Amino acid sequence: MLLLMLLLATVLLIFFSTSAATLISYFTAHRHATSAIEGASLAAARELSAMVVADPDCGYIALGDLAPSSSSSYTLVAEDGKPVPVIGINTLTATARVSMLVAKHLNNEEYMRLARLDSAKARAASRRLVDGIKLCLREDPRAPLGKDGKAVRPLTVARKVLLQSLTDSGTLPRVKLKELSLDLGYLSNGGTTNTPLPISEKLAEVASADTQNGCYTAFKDFPVNGESYIFAAVGKQPCLVSKDQFILDQETKEIMPSSIVRAKVALEMVSDKGSDNTFGKIFCVACAAPFSLTDKAASGVMIIGLPDGCPSGYLSIADYINDPRSSRTNLEMLKAHGGDYPLDARAMLKSASQEGRVSTLSNVFIQGLYDWVRTAHGRVKLDSLLATIGNRIQPSEGPLGVGQSVVYRFKKDGAVTVDGYFLSDVPNQIVHDSQVCTLGLNTLRASNTLWTVAFRDQVHNLGFADSGKHSGQLMEIDNCLRPIGNLYGKPLLSAHNDAERKTYFDGGLAVEFVISSPQYQ
Repeated sequence: MLLLMLLLATVLLIFFSTSAATLISYFTAHRHATSAIEGASLAAARELSAMVVADPDCGYIALGDLAPSSSSSYTLVAEDGKPVPVIGINTLTATARVSMLVAKHLNNEEYMRLARLDSAKARAASRRLVDGIKLCLREDPRAPLGKDGKAVRPLTVARKVLLQSLTDSGTLPRVKLKELSLDLGYLSNGGTTNTPLPISEKLAEVASADTQNGCYTAFKDFPVNGESYIFAAVGKQPCLVSKDQFILDQETKEIMPSSIVRAKVALEMVSDKGSDNTFGKIFCVACAAPFSLTDKAASGVMIIGLPDGCPSGYLSIADYINDPRSSRTNLEMLKAHGGDYPLDARAMLKSASQEGRVSTLSNVFIQGLYDWVRTAHGRVKLDSLLATIGNRIQPSEGPLGVGQSVVYRFKKDGAVTVDGYFLSDVPNQIVHDSQVCTLGLNTLRASNTLWTVAFRDQVHNLGFADSGKHSGQLMEIDNCLRPIGNLYGKPLLSAHNDAERKTYFDGGLAVEFVISSPQYQ
């Protein structure tokens, strides 16, 4: 009996020793696999940040903003030979939301129509981007390419990082990779963005609890006037997020700008005799959010040229957009075809009227104001903008001189500043390819005097298909505008060369009105 008990104890000791060793090996492999799949998910999210979609309504879009680059590897170039920027989906959403906020405060029907149109375009662009991400995760041949023109391969990158991590930890010889998959979704508890709110919080209509460090919270609706605005989760760098909060895209009826990558891996333990099924397979899951660079695009300027002074009774921008007499004056909007008009030989102006819609004089002023504000990409100090629209047209410092005109700019903090300048400071009187203009001779009534209104809008059409050879970018005014009140002063010069998209870094002309030549009845 003693020998039998000793033999049984020996067998049990060997069994438990072997099982303990196997168990330790299993948990060690699981820990290394967890670390490896986290790295793989981060790598996949980082790879997705390079994907670019050519949107028919909004131009080049991506998860984050990308500055135009003149490097040889950058393939996003307009017909004019210069690189074009990529707008992040959150920047696009924030721009549409600010437009709707302005429309609400102005209580203007035409401004509201333009804002609703852009809101619909932003949502459609968001779904196109999500569809493109899904194709990339599957590495489908139809998937969008990166900014360098190369295929975006998150699954390949994730697999490489996973295997390298398992190899470095010494786990790979003891396990076999059975399956690796990537899914797209969002988080039930929101997420972080680096898209700042417009100032102030009260006018922005966002509760402080719904913000993070002055930025919108992701995957939460911020409605305005019945329109929905939801932001994707992107940070300053790829980061791990909670896998327990992950919701697969389209798993619910909600339409989300999904941006979270879920990586799942299945490994099988391997012994000297082959597969070891003592503890079964190792399953690990990790989720990561991609990154987005901060939007650095300079906003455009709006010019109101007043070479003959101000028309009587029109003291502010609000007077021009709200005058009932202007709403009864019809103008034909024209569009440049075949190049920059009249610079290019084949360029001509054709009617831009769509669906029988008539542009009234007041709507022309509204369109110009709307398109200029849109160039600020949502980085707007709303109280400053609204005050500027209602205040007298004059420079922020000093009175408006005789024959002097004004240029409206957005400062870095989103506030509007107004500078005086001379009309001759902008000699390049062209209309960019596929952009719009109009001329109303003796159309503005001021007392018993008729005034002529000339209008050109270089940033009205932004879509990939109809934005022209400059892709809807601002017009360069480098070496044009001089310091305020200095007729003989030197104009500001750009620090960038002609091969670069100067307007992205320095700003440029978005919209110009010239109100001139009073004709007495």
